[in-house]
Amino acid sequence: MKKNLGWKMVAFLALGLAAISGKNQMAIAQAQENVNDVTIYFFHVDGCPHCEAEIEFLDEYVPTQENVTLNSYNIASPDSYDLLVKAADVFEEEFASTPFTVIGGKHYVGFNDSVKASIQRAVTKYSVNDYVDVMAKIIADQPVLPTDIDTSSDYLFTLPFFGEIDIRNASLFLVSLVLGLVDGFNPCAMWVLVFLISMLISLQNRKRVWLLGGAFLLTTAIFYFMVLFTWVQALSFIASKTIFQIIIGSIAILAGVYNLFRYIKSQVKKEDGCDVTDVKTKKSLVEKVRKVATANSFWLALAGVIGIAVIVNLIELACSTGLPVLFTQILALNGISGVSSIFYVLIYLLFFMIDDILVFVLSVWTFKVSPISNKFTKYSHLVGGILMVIIGILMIFFPSILMFAF
Repeated sequence: MKKNLGWKMVAFLALGLAAISGKNQMAIAQAQENVNDVTIYFFHVDGCPHCEAEIEFLDEYVPTQENVTLNSYNIASPDSYDLLVKAADVFEEEFASTPFTVIGGKHYVGFNDSVKASIQRAVTKYSVNDYVDVMAKIIADQPVLPTDIDTSSDYLFTLPFFGEIDIRNASLFLVSLVLGLVDGFNPCAMWVLVFLISMLISLQNRKRVWLLGGAFLLTTAIFYFMVLFTWVQALSFIASKTIFQIIIGSIAILAGVYNLFRYIKSQVKKEDGCDVTDVKTKKSLVEKVRKVATANSFWLALAGVIGIAVIVNLIELACSTGLPVLFTQILALNGISGVSSIFYVLIYLLFFMIDDILVFVLSVWTFKVSPISNKFTKYSHLVGGILMVIIGILMIFFPSILMFAF
C-alpha cells in the first residue's frame, strides 16, 4: 500500500513538473512571438571614417539580433540621397549629413560611442514596445505625424522609489556637485575671506560685515560663473575632437599628480594653504584687505573688496584650473552648452562656494570667525588629485564613459 502511494506521489510530481515545464515553454514561445521586428536604416557614403566605424559596428551587432534588419543606403546613389534629404527634413535636421541612422521614431547623426549605445538601447526598447517606423512611412510616401517622432530621452530609466530618471542628467548633476565641492575647498580664497571677516568684526559693525563680506562672495560667484560659462561655450566647438580630448586629459593627469604631490608635501612639512601665493604676495593682500576694511568711505571699501575678490579668484583659478576645465569639458562632451549649461554651472558654483558661505554666515551670526578646518583643504588636494587623474585617463582612453553612454 505504501509502495503504491509512493509511486502515485512520484507520478503526481512528474505530471506537475511536466505541466509547469509546458507552461514555461508556452510563456517563452509567447514572449518570442511578442518580440517586434526592428529595422535600422543606415545612410552612409564612401570615404567617411565615421560611416566606416558604424559599418563595422553594425556588421558585428545586427547578426546577433534575430529580430533586427539592416537597410543600408549609400548616398552616392541619387535615390538614396533623395531619401536621406526627406528623412533629414522630417527629423528637422538642417543638413543631410552622414552617417545618418534611423530606428523607429529616433534618428542619430554621426557616430561615436554614445550613438553606438543609443542605437542598442533603441533596438532593445522597440523590440518590446509599440513604435512607429518613420522611415517606412517616408519610403511609402505616407504623412509622418508629430506623434510618430520619438522624443523620449535615450537615458530614461525607471528606478525603484524614484520612478523615471534621466540618468544622464542625474550623472551630470552629480559630476557638477562633486567637482564643485572638491574645487571649493581651496585655501587660496578662504584665508583672504577669513582675514577680511576678522578685520570687519573688529570694527563691531555687523551691517558692514554683511555688506562687504557679501560683496566679496557675490563677486566671487559672478567671476567664477563667467569663467565657467565662457569655457563651456568655447569648448563646445572642439570638445569632440580626439586630439583635444587627449590634450585636456593629459593636462588633467598632470594637474592631478601635482595635487597629489601637494598633499604629500603638506603631510611631510605639516603645512596647509595656497602655495601659489608667495610670502610677499600674501603680505600685500593682507595690507590691501586691512586698508579696505578700515576705510571710512563705505563705497571706497566696497570697490576695494570687489577688486580684491577678483585678484584672489584669479589666484585661486591658478590653484585649481584642472577641475573647472574638466567640468566644462565634460559638459561640452555631452553637448551641453548655451542656456542649457547654466543649470549645471550654477550647481557647480553653489557647491564650490558652500564652504565660503558657511564660514561667512557662521562668522557673522556668532560675530566670531569660524574658519573651516585646514584638514578639509588638505584632503581636497588628495581627493581632487585622484579625481583629476581618473577623469584624465577616462577622457583619453574611454571618453564614452564621460558621455554617459551606458
